[in-house]
Amino acid sequence: MPEELTPQEVAVLIRARRLLKEKGLSTDMDIKSLCEEVGISRKTGYQWEKQLDLAGSEDEVLRQEYNQLKAEHEKLKKDYSDVRFENEGRKVAWEIHEVDKLLAKKKSITARGKRKKR
Repeated sequence: MPEELTPQEVAVLIRARRLLKEKGLSTDMDIKSLCEEVGISRKTGYQWEKQLDLAGSEDEVLRQEYNQLKAEHEKLKKDYSDVRFENEGRKVAWEIHEVDKLLAKKKSITARGKRKKR
């Protein structure tokens, strides 16, 4: 049994066979015959294939970058949710312990003391 193929590889092979049939070429043609039929050298054919492969690797790099950004985004969303939850808890605690009233009282006492010194 041949090595397992990825879904992308299977798709490329199917497209290649379909393209060969559409162009009226034999589906079991070797590389040398294919290049001769098209009117290029075998070396040029392999150069074209290498250029296409490089474009595919750029797509893979972009795909990996996209997946990394998605993961970072999910982490930031979770961190934001955690911080928001903590802040809501602090607000409730301040209300329960009437911290706002204590701070306002302290502020008024401090402000009164500064006025006397002037």
